[in-house]
Amino acid sequence: MDLGALFKGRSKPPILAALIVVLLCGSLSYWQWQRAQQKHVLQHKVEIEKSLGLANEQPVTSQPLTQYVNAEVSITGNFVGDAVWYLDNQVVKGRVGFDVIGIIKISETDEYLAVNLGFVPQQASRVPTVFSLPSDTVSLPVYIKSSASKRFTLAKSAAEEATKQSVIQYIDVDYLSAESGKPLLPLIAYMTKNRFAGTEPHYQPVVMSPQKHEAYALQWLLIALAAVVIGWKLSKKENKDV
Repeated sequence: MDLGALFKGRSKPPILAALIVVLLCGSLSYWQWQRAQQKHVLQHKVEIEKSLGLANEQPVTSQPLTQYVNAEVSITGNFVGDAVWYLDNQVVKGRVGFDVIGIIKISETDEYLAVNLGFVPQQASRVPTVFSLPSDTVSLPVYIKSSASKRFTLAKSAAEEATKQSVIQYIDVDYLSAESGKPLLPLIAYMTKNRFAGTEPHYQPVVMSPQKHEAYALQWLLIALAAVVIGWKLSKKENKDV
């Protein structure tokens, strides 16, 4: 096929624009397809664990805690002294308040981990209800995630507008590590069941099904195809107008 003859007399800008859209949408489609395959593998793993009775709150062993990302485990350890913060702007069941963030030293691995212990309501003076960390060894069911990224906020630092109760605007593991003097893992744990009076765990992992990723992959492919058709028609139309 003579490609020169195929594109002869056609305007180049619409075709180039269409190619850019195709490359972008193709990349997004491939990324969604990869995510779908990863979710299929994860789903298969979960099904196997359920069949073997291993799912939910598997006990942490001597392996590094980074091996348990995106898994629900049971951790045992002791909280670090007065290392407690209150994550601002939380709403649970219509109530406004804070999430309590503490640091626990894992008994099995001697690693330090930031833990979201759940919600406490704000007082009338717009300050959090003070929560006292237990001094005894505790066992907690938690969901492990990689270090939480900064959510959308106008705050320039985690502790902007901090009060005496150590209010933070978002979870910054580096900041918590510097303030506590402990080498924190690049992870955040969310308590999944209530183990303390005064806090209310409410974290729900957001998990998109493999089928939804596949649907998004198809959607991006269709957008790429539409860009080709539109770009081709526009290039012909502009040529006629010249």
